Amino acid sequence: METNQKLLLDEFQMITEEIVWRNEQGDESQTVWSPAGSIWTVSKCLGCEKLTFKHILRALPTKEYDQIFYFPRKPVREIPKWISKLPKIYLEVLHEVYASVQEGLHILALSGIRTLLDIFIVSKIGDIGSFKQKIEKLINTGIITFSKATVLEAAIEAGNASSHRGYKPDKETVFQILDIVENLLQSEIVDRPVSQIKQKTPTRKK
Repeated sequence: METNQKLLLDEFQMITEEIVWRNEQGDESQTVWSPAGSIWTVSKCLGCEKLTFKHILRALPTKEYDQIFYFPRKPVREIPKWISKLPKIYLEVLHEVYASVQEGLHILALSGIRTLLDIFIVSKIGDIGSFKQKIEKLINTGIITFSKATVLEAAIEAGNASSHRGYKPDKETVFQILDIVENLLQSEIVDRPVSQIKQKTPTRKK
């Protein structure tokens, strides 16, 4: 959504970029210097008064291949407010997962998600056996349902593929897996204690 902005800074700098062509053997074959421009702007929203920094790298004279960088960047995914209720060990990893997602580092994000799942499982049943054995125990002890275990296995397998087999997922896949993990953490760590309190609380006599 566009907002009314007050331009506080607008600077242009000429720069030159070295472009190197190499042959099939990787040897340098030709070098040219290409003129380029660096545009710096700082603006202030006239509504919320938020400052925004914008940097444009432009290969002169066309705008077709502009590279645009914003700070602070708009979040690509909202962080749930309920995560503040999680134990510190989850928050530390989640912080890095969301940071990786924001920067488009999907392999790192999946590796972090796999670590989150490992922390969750170990906290519930201890560090015993393979992931498959751990999930079976989670089901047998009634900690998670079979249907939840199925989606959990899918998330773990994606994390394993990213860590060990060079799998690079797209943003949609990472978001789907993060949905699974967020749902698990919210339902099993944040919401479950509330439901347990309700179960233990005596009902009001009529």
